[in-house]
Amino acid sequence: PYPWKYPASGDVKTATGTTVGGIRCSKGVGQMPYSYADPCVARYTGSNGGATYNGVTGREILIANRVFPSSANSAEVAADAKQDGAALPQVTNQVEQTFVNYFNKVYDLYGRKVVIENVASSGNSTLEALNEGQAQACADADKIANQVHAFGEFGLGDDFTGGGGSGPFSMCAAQDHLVEFEGGGYFDEPFYQQLNPYVWNTTEDCDRISHTTAEVIGNMLAGKKAQYAGEADLRNSVRKFGTYVPNLPQYQQCESVALNELQSKYHVSTKNSPVFTYGLDISTFAQSAQQAIIQFKADHVTTIILACDPFSAALLTKAAAAQNYHPEWMINGAAFNDQDTVAQSFDQAEVAGHLFGISELGNQNTLVGPDSTVGHLYQAITGRAIPALTTGNYYQLVFLFDLLQAAGPDLTPQNMARGAHALPTLGGPLYEAGQWSLNEGTDDNPGGGDHTALSDARFVSWNAAGASPVNGKPGTWVPAFGGKRFSIGTWPHQLPKMFGRA
Repeated sequence: PYPWKYPASGDVKTATGTTVGGIRCSKGVGQMPYSYADPCVARYTGSNGGATYNGVTGREILIANRVFPSSANSAEVAADAKQDGAALPQVTNQVEQTFVNYFNKVYDLYGRKVVIENVASSGNSTLEALNEGQAQACADADKIANQVHAFGEFGLGDDFTGGGGSGPFSMCAAQDHLVEFEGGGYFDEPFYQQLNPYVWNTTEDCDRISHTTAEVIGNMLAGKKAQYAGEADLRNSVRKFGTYVPNLPQYQQCESVALNELQSKYHVSTKNSPVFTYGLDISTFAQSAQQAIIQFKADHVTTIILACDPFSAALLTKAAAAQNYHPEWMINGAAFNDQDTVAQSFDQAEVAGHLFGISELGNQNTLVGPDSTVGHLYQAITGRAIPALTTGNYYQLVFLFDLLQAAGPDLTPQNMARGAHALPTLGGPLYEAGQWSLNEGTDDNPGGGDHTALSDARFVSWNAAGASPVNGKPGTWVPAFGGKRFSIGTWPHQLPKMFGRA
């Protein structure tokens, strides 16, 4: 509710006066007229305390951005991204800097501005994705904290070599009292609690994804025949679920959360629901996908849950087609599988009429392109259309600036955490990147806020023949229930009409 107080912000006035960007501040007005911004604060004119923390001076907040050396994995990612029409790294970097410059003008950082500095990493992005390479990750964290003297690390890679905020690096960053703004992607909330107040992320933690997945399955799918499978034998069978998920311990823990909730709350037996785990090394993806499909087919799995990266999702659908195996396919919203340009890479004959599930994000054309929030902002700043298929990391930058403003003038990780957990829900009315909330309790921390922003989802199905509004190519996600978003505990109890039939 408004007005509220940033807990550590001294005499920062909320919902009154005029912002540093010249906006007349009142109840319900954002710090800037674009989505996911903090509620407004009157321009701060007091002392900011100067050097309040490592990487903070009276005029600047230094944020590092790890840059990995190229690898076989990054070369494969780059090739696939370019084939899909993704923006080149230098284009994304240019758009990103445009937004950084704008945010430095409209956010109130109490006399300071954000400076993002690339730092060459000694680590290996593939090893870190596999939850290995701890020594090199810790060397990077030590360098960034004690030689570069940065307040935090941004966590995003703009050159296809991988984001800097891996699990190993996030743990090292916390040990060095360095803030990681995009750390441990899709890890469980206990991981973040253990590293509080240093590690944060925009992506939804896998605890919440697991609870959502269990609720959707328990309410809509379990105990019913797999009517959207592509072969009669499966269609006439009661659904049997198989899950494809990376083999990191945090993801395995979250998979256990979903299975346990299905049994205890929805009385769904998961004894014969196979879970296939795989390593996050692109060189092994094809072999893992083939092995998984052989196992799922042999186990008579009717419905495969894609709790995996988009490359593996595409490989699984192609392997199933090659095996003449045509189950239902269900996404859980992770890793951008709910975006048109990603699902277009799946085997379309395999998924047409058979692919549906949970989407954390909004329609892709509201996220990227000239008619999106970022498109409108870029046009307003530069007078030019935003380059195709890039956000310039808008949402991650908004998250960064939101947390820094919420800290108040005495910028420390502890004050930033208190301010972040006091923020109201952000993103309305469009919620193109989902509903953001850092003040909701969780099963693991019922009395406090969490550390990942996204907190709800939609139900979607795949229209293989429909033209995507993003690139005009065949294949687009169609929202159900009028596009309504659901939080845990509010999901409907019946599947929507899909693929032209109830």
